[in-house]
Amino acid sequence: MRRSDRIAWWAFGIGIIVIFGGVGVVGMLADPPPPEPPSPASVDKFCPPEPGGKARSDTYFKESAEPYRGKGPHTVRLLFVDANTGEDADDLPSRWTASHEVTDTGGKPQAQLVACGYQDKAGKREIRVCEYVSESVARLYRQLSGGTRPKNTTKISLLKASYAFDIYEAKTARPLGRFKVPGDQACPGSVKLDGRTVIGQAPDAAKLRKALRPYAEATVS
Repeated sequence: MRRSDRIAWWAFGIGIIVIFGGVGVVGMLADPPPPEPPSPASVDKFCPPEPGGKARSDTYFKESAEPYRGKGPHTVRLLFVDANTGEDADDLPSRWTASHEVTDTGGKPQAQLVACGYQDKAGKREIRVCEYVSESVARLYRQLSGGTRPKNTTKISLLKASYAFDIYEAKTARPLGRFKVPGDQACPGSVKLDGRTVIGQAPDAAKLRKALRPYAEATVS
């Protein structure tokens, strides 16, 4: 190959490198892709940690909840903040019951109201002793002895407790009101048997429904 041809090939190669290198530099100088928008927080983070606080408006309720307007009934979601209660503490009329799913997969409507419950544990006084067995043991006794009470039960002390509730519109986290409910004197119908030895009274169901009724049955413009 002649010397002039070799020089031409070298010049061609250097030109290609400069072109692709320039493209790479332009690519690096281009604006980075926009960041992904943050995912909404879980509904469990909606309630403020203390009564009277500001509820979070960036939870899944913002996307999934129904606006609080129109004629009642309006659906209510109960959320208990650090409350050691029985599992049936959120027993509400079916016409007020909201879906517990982010998306409605069970046919229930989404929440319009959120009631944040705060347990007052100041009393610490034992009301009574409640006895429980696991569901599997209870089922076995029903099959074998027609409902005879099992001999080996888990004893749990029921402590005096009352509740403060803050009511918010689910979709906007707008505060709507506040009320207090005393504890139920009866043993909760069901309790997680996870080694606990004490449990607070659940809210009195009848008085909780009475306090919620003006919000759940209101006509809202």
